[in-house]
Amino acid sequence: MPGIGSGFGGTSQANPSQANAADEITLTQTDLDTFQQRLTEVQDAFGREDHVALRRLVTPEMVSYLSEELADNAKKGVRNDVSDVSLLEADIAESWQEGDRDYATAALRYESRDVTRDRISDKIIEGQADRPTETTELWTFTRQNGGDWKLAAIQQPS
Repeated sequence: MPGIGSGFGGTSQANPSQANAADEITLTQTDLDTFQQRLTEVQDAFGREDHVALRRLVTPEMVSYLSEELADNAKKGVRNDVSDVSLLEADIAESWQEGDRDYATAALRYESRDVTRDRISDKIIEGQADRPTETTELWTFTRQNGGDWKLAAIQQPS
């Protein structure tokens, strides 16, 4: 399942279909603003291959997955360069609570310049830097005990 840039995804840590109405949570505008901010921050950290920032922004499971993707890119001699991320639309698909954890899945439609570059020459191997592409993904966020939201999963909508 493709995700950020040209290559990462994840699977949800929780199954939203198991949530019932009593487990639903209400999100505030601050939560929605945070989701938009996380979109840009995670894209930027992934493109810079900044493992420290990724550990701050995503769950340990996503750090592991993203680290694998970055290592695979390095082995192939390429890097993913994502820039000019601009959120076009965001809709909350669902939000719920399980124990001391809150979850929220947002459908994010955004534009970005997404290219794969050769690590040595910086030549573009895939993608077009001169125009943005549009992407829609489902991003699931989680937080524990009202703490900071972290990215837990990215999925392509079906």
